[in-house]
Amino acid sequence: MDVRRIRADEWRVWRDARLRMLREEAAYFSTRYEDVVREPETVWQTWTAEAAEGVDKVLFVAEDGGATLGVVGGFRRLDPTEVQLVSLWVDPTARGRGVARSLIQAVAAWARDRGAMNVVLFVQEANAPGRALYLRAGFRATGAREPVGPGRPGFKLVVSATVDELLADVS
Repeated sequence: MDVRRIRADEWRVWRDARLRMLREEAAYFSTRYEDVVREPETVWQTWTAEAAEGVDKVLFVAEDGGATLGVVGGFRRLDPTEVQLVSLWVDPTARGRGVARSLIQAVAAWARDRGAMNVVLFVQEANAPGRALYLRAGFRATGAREPVGPGRPGFKLVVSATVDELLADVS
């Protein structure tokens, strides 16, 4: 398995994975498939191009033999000591193989390279597998809880980990 940054010309990789995650596992994400599927190609191209530059945002893909195993994004928050991890998704056939941990560590390394000390994320209360994954990876609940979003039932939790904790077993 290889984890690498997505290039600007690979916007379709990001779009296809993002749409699949929202279509197949809608209850685990705040964004709705019905909203995102209508985005014009230019939105996907711009987001991916900015992420490829890696200044304020980034996208990673995990691959094996050219097949996409998972994706994740990250972006700088207003607080320069924090990066927010977003849209972590692993293909169901690749789960349990360390793909998610590798993607989390890629975001943590990117955060460290930008001087951030913490990685934060939102996880749906209903997403028990995701909450368990993040706890195993080193994230801890901050105590903050917010509504999922307009027209969506439920709450999302804010969890945080230090970059050092997330990268502790990376050599």
